[in-house]
Amino acid sequence: MTQQVDDVDVAPVPGGAPGAGAVRALTIGAVALVSLIAFEALAVAVVMPAVAGDLDGLSVYALAFGAPAASSVVGMALAGAWSDAVGVRRPLVVGVGLFVAGLLLCGTAPHIAVFVTGRAVQGLGSGMVTVALYALVGSVVPELARPRVFAAFSAAWVVPAMVGPAISGLLLHTLGWRAVFLLVPALAVPSSLIVWPVVRASRPPAGREAVAPGVVRRRVLLAAGAGTSAAVLQVTASRSQPGWRLLAVVALGVVGWCAVRLLPPGLFRLERGVASVVAVRGLIGAAFAGAETYLPLLLVRERRWDPAVAGAVLTVGAVAWSVGSWFQGRYPQPQARYRLSRAGTSLLVVGVVTILVTALPGVPGAIAPVGWSIGALGMGMVYSSTSLLALHLSPPERHGEASSALQTSESLTISVVLALGGGLFAAFLPLGLAADAPAGHAPYLAGVSVAVLSAVLAVVAARRMAPGRPAGPVSPGAGGWRRS
Repeated sequence: MTQQVDDVDVAPVPGGAPGAGAVRALTIGAVALVSLIAFEALAVAVVMPAVAGDLDGLSVYALAFGAPAASSVVGMALAGAWSDAVGVRRPLVVGVGLFVAGLLLCGTAPHIAVFVTGRAVQGLGSGMVTVALYALVGSVVPELARPRVFAAFSAAWVVPAMVGPAISGLLLHTLGWRAVFLLVPALAVPSSLIVWPVVRASRPPAGREAVAPGVVRRRVLLAAGAGTSAAVLQVTASRSQPGWRLLAVVALGVVGWCAVRLLPPGLFRLERGVASVVAVRGLIGAAFAGAETYLPLLLVRERRWDPAVAGAVLTVGAVAWSVGSWFQGRYPQPQARYRLSRAGTSLLVVGVVTILVTALPGVPGAIAPVGWSIGALGMGMVYSSTSLLALHLSPPERHGEASSALQTSESLTISVVLALGGGLFAAFLPLGLAADAPAGHAPYLAGVSVAVLSAVLAVVAARRMAPGRPAGPVSPGAGGWRRS
């Protein structure tokens, strides 16, 4: 007997997994939560200047972005170990609670220190929620139905990307910046209630082994060290003083030391299986974010485009990402994921290189939206594929760890690439004409070059995701996990 889930015939999951109705409820509730996380991630950039002005926080402006990035890594590691130990119920509840508490702290903050603390709590919660949702999909959704669910997750970023900046700008000018943080909790709780029946019915993997408290403590400490060092790197990489540069080098070393022990073994050697899948996830996220950071600035400052038109390029990219995610959802077989990932990373290279070329004088700026759409299409194809492959190549009792590794790799690699790209951008900025004139093409070429390198490495890693060359289909759990 089979279930019909989004037009895909799948066998029931052993252990009495929820039916099609429950899968739909899970998808709706999870997409709502992901959308709220996406909205906050996009909206905060719009309101932060007002926050810094009201709370006298210009001196710690960067920390308001670095704090949630650092704490989210801790939340991911904690939720991964917790999900594998006792199931997703507790980490999801705690994650939503922390996310809401952080937003309330931000919205009511009387001082910038309270605001930054709220951002850190918010990041901790969002990291836990994301990993718990991924692990929940792995535990209750049949494998052939997962592509559609992860396609919905990717699509959950499209609407916030299209309307988030406009809504946050409207709230800023009508109700004030605090409304951006205080209105979201009212939506987060109902979204959690939608998915709660599926969460309550879920069970920890039957074959799980008890996770020793010392192992969990080690993972969390490593994640805290990596996340905090990544935040320090973001702050110090663009400083020119020798002391700051030395601190940046130390922070980068700590990130690497922690990552080697936190992420799947063999990741830095691009070993086949889960290690390369997790590496691809980090590299594509960093390449996309590294180019997207400079794209609006390049179009507005150097090409003299209207900010609204430059923002529309990002919206077009979000739509293209959704199209790519929809396309990959039509191929539920795991073996198709390897081909989709190779094609998607190649398209991403085209998109990122296009942004690099757009910085050159004499090149028409009109190529930017075309190239960016191509790159975003590739991201949609490969991003969800990495999620599916990580679950497919991991045994059920390690789905939480696999989900945590994906998110941790993405967050840490993005932090490092943005820090290095920002440092190069700042270093080449004096080559511009004057403080009130366009900076010239050199800073953009330097900053985006790091994203290009990340995209090229993603192409290499994507060719090593398949665990060997078996004669038949790869069995679930054949990903090469070794670390406990």
